[in-house]
Amino acid sequence: MSNISNLTKCSIDSFKLRIPLSLLDSYDNNIVRVIQEVDEDTGEIERIFKKTCKTYDFDCFKLTANIFRVKSIDCLILLVNSKQIQDKYFYGITLDTIKTIYQIATQSDLMQCSFETFMTANCTDTDFKKDFPCVIDEYKQMIRGLNVMGKSTSKRGQGVRKQPNDLGIEFNSRVSASISFPFVKVYHKQIELEQQSFEFADRYLSDIDYQDIIRIESTVKDKRHFKNLLPELKDTSLNSILNLSTSQKDIIMADSFNRNLLPRTHNKVYKKEGMNQKDTYHLQILNILINQNKYTPVEAINSIITTMDCKVAKSRLKRYLNKLYNDFIYQINYTEKTKNINTIYDLIGWK
Repeated sequence: MSNISNLTKCSIDSFKLRIPLSLLDSYDNNIVRVIQEVDEDTGEIERIFKKTCKTYDFDCFKLTANIFRVKSIDCLILLVNSKQIQDKYFYGITLDTIKTIYQIATQSDLMQCSFETFMTANCTDTDFKKDFPCVIDEYKQMIRGLNVMGKSTSKRGQGVRKQPNDLGIEFNSRVSASISFPFVKVYHKQIELEQQSFEFADRYLSDIDYQDIIRIESTVKDKRHFKNLLPELKDTSLNSILNLSTSQKDIIMADSFNRNLLPRTHNKVYKKEGMNQKDTYHLQILNILINQNKYTPVEAINSIITTMDCKVAKSRLKRYLNKLYNDFIYQINYTEKTKNINTIYDLIGWK
């Protein structure tokens, strides 16, 4: 078996590719279909609507296409991901591997256009990834640490969601993610391939050693998000995105990680000097919940205020507890127990 050659290197895992229909020589007209819902008893048509999505099945992977209007322009939207480059899966989508995806799309009669036109299409919802070797015990320790260090937020769909048994963690959701709170996912790639993509892995990755490999992904939503991270970027065409330098891709990964986590140089400790009895009492409760019961800061504060009926009093107590947490608990040195985990954090750029 061969090892993964680009471990720890940032590459592109997936994106949505938007091509105006006017730039295509042709496309599959069956992407847009008129659907009728018929009452089985009466035979009457209850509803007529258009379905504008079609999935093309290949050998253990898929390619999905949509027709969608963007700013009054009808566009073909392709959902591109690294499974479509088959045995080059771990390489990610690059200037070399993108040609395989272009050939799949054009040879399947999904669409026809020149490769040059294909490269001018715009990218949105672009996922960047890094893969790392990490044994399962260290990985679970890492997930627990990230869960504790996740930034608190009161907005729905934002914040930390840890998977059962410490097998993964997500920050925010793809739908509600923003520049301030980008979507980040940490998961065990070996487990994911074995449990959810076994046929694909067996077909294309049987000669690759992906045992004990974990993956960290982050998403750049759109052009505005890209420009916030990389002001020098001229556009978000496929050509521009695939020509991003190593340092630019590293900036993207580091920014998404640091926006979702408390500074790495912080530890869950507090000093009692100068605190009154009320502060000491509430800090002791927070300390027990966070350090002993392994609550996140948000979970700890919410558990304290949950029994209060008065919304005003609940809001005041929440602000008070957040201030105590920020002033006294959110301090000094946060470290992991293993050198490998610290190395992963160094390579991601968590400060």
